[in-house]
Amino acid sequence: MRISKSTAPILDVLLRFPVKVSMKLWIIFSALLSLAACTTVPRDAGSAADIERRASARLELAKAYFAEGNHAIALEEANRVLDVDPARVDALGLRALALMRLGEPEAARQSMTQALRLAPDDPALHNNMGWLLCETGQPEQALIFFDRALAHKRYAAPANAAMNAGLCSLRLNKFERAEQYFKRALQADAGLLAARSQLARLAAQRGDYRQARLHFTILLPSGQASSQDYALAVDTERRLGDRDAERSIAAQWKRMFPESPQLQAYLSNDINER
Repeated sequence: MRISKSTAPILDVLLRFPVKVSMKLWIIFSALLSLAACTTVPRDAGSAADIERRASARLELAKAYFAEGNHAIALEEANRVLDVDPARVDALGLRALALMRLGEPEAARQSMTQALRLAPDDPALHNNMGWLLCETGQPEQALIFFDRALAHKRYAAPANAAMNAGLCSLRLNKFERAEQYFKRALQADAGLLAARSQLARLAAQRGDYRQARLHFTILLPSGQASSQDYALAVDTERRLGDRDAERSIAAQWKRMFPESPQLQAYLSNDINER
């Protein structure tokens, strides 16, 4: 069964190479073994460079573990990097994310705060701090950090912060503000279907079903729509009075999510209405 990612935060944890994570773990682990095997007793400059290379490789390993959901191991690897270089910002940031995933929000916040103290202009850290605050019941403060990330012209992934800010705004019931953030996310990344899903929901919520339909015509053919998306798309067509479109979407819904309780409820009601 597919799981919707439309309400999941987008964190800035970047792997350097576009390979499958499991393969990347093997590549990095092999690199670490090679570095260890080549280490003799170098001079100070060489030793420092070698330590830096191993720390960088280990940090990439930590990121790969994090991406696979092995947060405890990711934390261990990040801590090993920090044992060598306590002021390494990217390791502190990753450590914070791992701690958050492991249910230690206070320790996570301390690590992220330390990272931001060392790199106050890093937009990725601002995005991740915003997520941390939003997840710990401080959405107003979180939006400050998301906005700081979005204010950076050199931020490589503004769609991440915009999407997260939109989700956080929903927690505050600030629907118009959320819509603006989701639109900004789509402007930055037209393929961000999670933002389109949220915009469809907001349009339907305010009764603008034609606008909701426009979003669904892009979202549903992607193959990444959730069962909830299909349920709302079917309801949208029903409210617009297009029974043929409603049945067509319902048929797609049945193919994609045959065991969905929402689908079964819809089919049952549809039969009763005939």
